[in-house]
Amino acid sequence: MQLYLEGLGFRSIGRFLGVSHVSVQKWIKKFGRELEDLKSEKEISIVEMDEMHTYIGNKKNIAGYGLLLIELGKNSSTALLAAEEQKLDN
Repeated sequence: MQLYLEGLGFRSIGRFLGVSHVSVQKWIKKFGRELEDLKSEKEISIVEMDEMHTYIGNKKNIAGYGLLLIELGKNSSTALLAAEEQKLDN
């Protein structure tokens, strides 16, 4: 799933993992169906995102990682999960 979220296509992921691109497509579709169970009828009034920073060696080398999981209503077409990794070189 991470490779797909990073923008790789089914065929690229299949080559990387050594499986059929059809298998990759089935995995992605299955994951999408499973996400449907996470949707909620509740109305969201506040959304907060936070990030974590880690110092590597010293404070000049910072690496950050953020993961956003959004609870959405049943009729929403917005993506449920977004992952982002950011590495900063100072």
